[in-house]
Parts: sequence; C-alpha cells; structure tokens
Amino acid sequence: MTDSTTTLIGFLKMHLVELQAPAHEEGVLGDRIFQMVMGGYAKLPLDRVEEVATALGCDARQLFRLAARQFYDEKAICLFERMLGTPMTNAEQDWLHEIRSAADGAVAEPSRVAKRLLRALIRPRHSA
Repeated sequence: MTDSTTTLIGFLKMHLVELQAPAHEEGVLGDRIFQMVMGGYAKLPLDRVEEVATALGCDARQLFRLAARQFYDEKAICLFERMLGTPMTNAEQDWLHEIRSAADGAVAEPSRVAKRLLRALIRPRHSA
C-alpha cells in the first residue's frame, strides 16, 4: 500500500499499543473492516473514523486527516481545509468551547495582556 496508508496503520498500531488492546477485540476494533485496514488490505472508511478514534482514545481530527490521505492527495486535503475552515485538534476545540462559554455574547479581540496570559497557560513548563 501507499506511504499514506502506512502512516495511518502506524498511527493505529501506536494507539492500540497505548490502549494495550489486541487489534482483534470486540466492537469496532474487532470488525472485519478494521482488521483489513490493519493488514493493509482496505482503507479506513471516513464515516468510521469517529468510532475508531473513540475506541482508541485518540484525536478524531488527526485520525480523519490520516484517513483522508488514503483517498486524496495533500493538495486536495489542504483545499478542503481552506474551504471548510482551519483544522483543529480535539484539545483546541475544547479551548475554543471554553472561550465561547465564558464569554457573554461576542468575543472581543484579545488584548496584549490576554495574549500573554494565554501563552503562559499553554506554554509547556520546563522542569528545573
């Protein structure tokens, strides 16, 4: 199979290992189609991405982008992203949700202080 499929399979295998679950267990991870994907004989259907991501506990948006690469080249995926909006991870979506829920109405443009505070909250802390 193509390099993009290998990348998808590597991503799936990595999350199976983290989950410490056999790829043949019950549910979506035990489905024949999933087994065929893992063997490199089939493509992960885009309509199954969310279900697989939930079962693996991984970022659905990241998995969707990898799965889309089975069907489309990078140029087409970038076009979709431009037309449909900036891609976000689940964590980024959570941040956006928190910002919107904290605002009472429209969200104003961030001030310099707000930008510094946000950077301080998000920037990874280094161990001393």
